[in-house]
Amino acid sequence: MPGVTPTRSWQVTPAAFRTPALAVIGLVALLGVSEFMLRLPAVRAALYSPSVGSTSRAFELQLDGLDHYAASRDHVQCIVLGSSTAMMGVDPDALSSGYRERTGNELQCFNFGVLGMTASAAGAVAPILVNQYRPRLLIYVVSPRDVGQSVDGPLLANTPWVRYRRGQFSFNGWLTEHSATFRYYLLYRQWLDPVRWPAARNRANSTGAGFFPMNSSMLLTPASWAHTQRTYAAIMNQPPSEPELAGLSRIMELAGNGTDVVVVEAPVHQQLRRWTQHVSDFYVSATARIRQAARQHRVTFRRVPTWRVVPADGWADFVHLNRRGAARFSEWLGARIAVIVQEGRFKAPHATLAQG
Repeated sequence: MPGVTPTRSWQVTPAAFRTPALAVIGLVALLGVSEFMLRLPAVRAALYSPSVGSTSRAFELQLDGLDHYAASRDHVQCIVLGSSTAMMGVDPDALSSGYRERTGNELQCFNFGVLGMTASAAGAVAPILVNQYRPRLLIYVVSPRDVGQSVDGPLLANTPWVRYRRGQFSFNGWLTEHSATFRYYLLYRQWLDPVRWPAARNRANSTGAGFFPMNSSMLLTPASWAHTQRTYAAIMNQPPSEPELAGLSRIMELAGNGTDVVVVEAPVHQQLRRWTQHVSDFYVSATARIRQAARQHRVTFRRVPTWRVVPADGWADFVHLNRRGAARFSEWLGARIAVIVQEGRFKAPHATLAQG
């Protein structure tokens, strides 16, 4: 009829879906190529170590280092776990030397020490490492400070990827576990953050076995001693932390199913040890709780005679060893592990040397 606009029906044709479909296919193809490329060793070597979304870049660097270490050998025999006292204090080469002197065999260990990693964080990480790499031996280097009250310890344990590996599903955790592309996205998204990017782009300064050697020697000055006292005073004014002790127990519970666990006291400078014992009962109480947990889980606990093992010039500060101190402590530790093996308390974790 004149003056009446005819109605038109909107029809959906296959052409309307062509562009979105091509876009999805292109995106999937791009992600697939990206995933393939980022798994290539040559590409990974040219990039910074990927992230798992944790608050500790030091942890991520050690995690990537262990992955490279495991890829270069048939089996990870031994993992050393702990805080910076382990990272700077256990030299895997010297440990193997001390072990070899008594057994004639090598003990190849990766040092998974992480700056600031308390017992609760170590307790969250240890099951992941054991399940992933199945080491024959797990050595946990612990100091009373590691079981003190801490606000930083739970942070690493609450990372979505760590929670996912512990059985708590989340999409971010699942994606981090299964996608190399997502791990590099977590790293490079910090590119424009002036606070986080400098730390994110750091490369590991440790050896291929995770050891961070210190070449400096301790300068025992009134200022350094006063700083150490202030640092430890806050910890010693409170009792040992139950969440941290629970983390310690989780490490000890890993003993069995092919992995043996040894807990070793971290070296502490005699001046600091005497002072802590004089001003508070925290040190004695924390050590007693560690020993009690070891007995409960039937795990070997070794205290180190620091005054006899570590030379006077073997300290970087009151709790960290320099290269010389680390060599002596590690040789002592390797010899103690050998004795435990020879006593038949657990199976030999070593690789037999090839006979010429």
